[in-house]
Amino acid sequence: MAHLGSYFIFAAAGCTIFSTMFYLLTWRGADFRRSSARLFYKFAMAFVVMAIAMLLYLILTHDFTVAYVHSYSSTDLPLGYLIATLWGGQQGTFLLWLFYCAVMGLVMMYTSRSFESGNMFFLNLFNLSLLLMLIKKSPFELLPVFQTEGAGLNPLLQNFWMQIHPPIMFIGFAAIVFPFCFALTALVERRYDVWAESARKWTLFAWATLGTALVMGGYWAYETLGWGGFWAWDPVENSSFIPWIFLTAQVHALFIKRQRRGLMRFSLFVVCLSFWSVLYGTFLTRSGVLADFSVHSFVDLGINTFLVAGLLVFVGLGSFLLVWRWSDIRPEASFSTVNSRSYLVTIGVVIIFLGGVLTLLGTSAPLLTRFTEKPSNVGLEYYFATMTPVAVAILYLLAIFPSFKWKEGLQRPKLIYYGSAAAILTISILFLTGFTREIIYLLLFGGAAWAFVSNSFVVINSLVEKKKLSVGYLAHVGLVLTLVGAAVSAGFDTTKTVTLPQGKTVSALGYDMKFTLMDETAKGFNCHVDFSNGSENFTAILPHEFPKNAQGVMRKPHINNYLTYDLYVAPTALEGGSEKDPGIFQLSRGGSHWYDKYRFTFEKFEFDDPEAETPITVATVLTVEYGKKKETLKPQLDLTSAEVQASQILFDDGHSAIEIVGVSPEDGSVALKISSDFIPVFEPMGTTLIIELSKKPLIILFWIGSFIVFLAGGLAMRDRKRKSESAEPQERKLGVSQASEAAA
Repeated sequence: MAHLGSYFIFAAAGCTIFSTMFYLLTWRGADFRRSSARLFYKFAMAFVVMAIAMLLYLILTHDFTVAYVHSYSSTDLPLGYLIATLWGGQQGTFLLWLFYCAVMGLVMMYTSRSFESGNMFFLNLFNLSLLLMLIKKSPFELLPVFQTEGAGLNPLLQNFWMQIHPPIMFIGFAAIVFPFCFALTALVERRYDVWAESARKWTLFAWATLGTALVMGGYWAYETLGWGGFWAWDPVENSSFIPWIFLTAQVHALFIKRQRRGLMRFSLFVVCLSFWSVLYGTFLTRSGVLADFSVHSFVDLGINTFLVAGLLVFVGLGSFLLVWRWSDIRPEASFSTVNSRSYLVTIGVVIIFLGGVLTLLGTSAPLLTRFTEKPSNVGLEYYFATMTPVAVAILYLLAIFPSFKWKEGLQRPKLIYYGSAAAILTISILFLTGFTREIIYLLLFGGAAWAFVSNSFVVINSLVEKKKLSVGYLAHVGLVLTLVGAAVSAGFDTTKTVTLPQGKTVSALGYDMKFTLMDETAKGFNCHVDFSNGSENFTAILPHEFPKNAQGVMRKPHINNYLTYDLYVAPTALEGGSEKDPGIFQLSRGGSHWYDKYRFTFEKFEFDDPEAETPITVATVLTVEYGKKKETLKPQLDLTSAEVQASQILFDDGHSAIEIVGVSPEDGSVALKISSDFIPVFEPMGTTLIIELSKKPLIILFWIGSFIVFLAGGLAMRDRKRKSESAEPQERKLGVSQASEAAA
């Protein structure tokens, strides 16, 4: 069966080559070849669908003769996680990426109209690059030795979000390909005016899906990894974030394009850059370059040559077309006057683009320093120093943007008054209360207050007066909440490391905590910690799991969500009791031991019935000497009950006592415990749990704001006629004339 999957990959590659050739002929004027190009594309798509269905079948039937199935699945996985192993490894994600491109390509085939031939030609080139990697490293490769069980899915991936986050992420990666195809076709055909509007729904779709996947990944990390954050500026995280930033710049550049045909060169370049950054991120993630700098990085599968070749081909192709047509692109001014909305959007696009470039440089640090003596990655300080000013600048642009018209300057001066008053009030309160006196935070929260007031006013006013939802301003409101939630939760959280001896109550951050018990689970054990703050009581269950075929323990946090903060409980270590009871000592038969004024000698064991196979009681015959006195003691163990019972023997006129606490059959020794006034009372520590307790203030704003942003993005995809009705006839006319020029 696995061989059949490989045949599907080869067949898809062959059909893709024929489709590419026929689309090239169609593009050059042989329109009668279009039906053949479409037919071969459909065949290629069908073979890709059969290939991914075959891999899923092999996973579900536990065919461990296939190396990929053995490496990422096992018989003990539930169905949801078993399906998720389809994208658990590199080959599976490449196949998933190809599947999405192939299916969405069918949609573009029938919706791109005059762009079809060029777009499908470039899409086929990209699909072929993925197919070549799957041929080089096939997901249907067989194991040389038969295995009856698989290695299983990485425990960190055994999470609900693993079942939906990667598929949505790769929908976004696939969708980015399509604006790139439109841009290249526009460059070849010199249709610089109409391509962006034709590609707008693809751009918005890629932006919304990729952004949604980023937030899902952030929540996955927040609730699973236990380090208390949703974003670590990890190079692999950034490799998905960078194309989204560039897409954000392009989405806003579209508004300039609609108003004054501005930023045409920039739009073409930034769309290419979005796609290139996906390829670059793929190379960083899967080449092994980041193995020493990222926990997310894949190992090198021997496809580095293909990754580099694909990156160079598409960067070279796009760069050549941009340079070739650069002087031919003659855009009009992007704005009329400095005090216009177009001017503000242009500045915003440049700042967003700058943020993407700065993130790209930081992410590339391991690669840029690879050939130095000490390859290194930049720390969080770099991103705080570079991206926080970017966020502040964006907030103030969002704040004043609603007050201006596109071409006529200031429109709503009252928003300036209300918003600036909110900013001043916010800054004053934060400064006077001592919440923060750092300039960068005061500016950020002041700008956020201004932007929230002005954009919320427009959203509410539009709903009341026009019965219409202004999705762009709604997205701005969501972004303000997101940035505030991120800044407050990350910059003003309270964290404390707490040591919890089992059975003892410890107080920290306003909570009384008691580590009560440990119970076994199928994968390890859970630690139970009772929390109380007077008005509330709850139990935090902290799983400790031992992954199959892996070393170490995987700990998971507990999160309690409140309106103003999250209480984050992350286990960091578990220690066994190491203290020894001072009253316990060991004696071998015939041996003696001094304890303070007492000298004990172990004479012999004495059984109730020496001939019995299982005695009922066993006694230890001891002599104890102190001063001029000598006594014979016989502490004994009762073996009749389910639990061994030890009897305590008094001596020295009742001032002291002794009992058996252990017997070692191997060497015939006995462990004894003496109790007396001069021996301190021993309170065993038992097991100690160490946790990291954090309060994450207002983190709920980050999740709510992110939801609002991408909800608005989804609504914008439905609102295709917004502010474009007057521009469409002109653009259609320009598109026809430019297509005629290109054909000539």
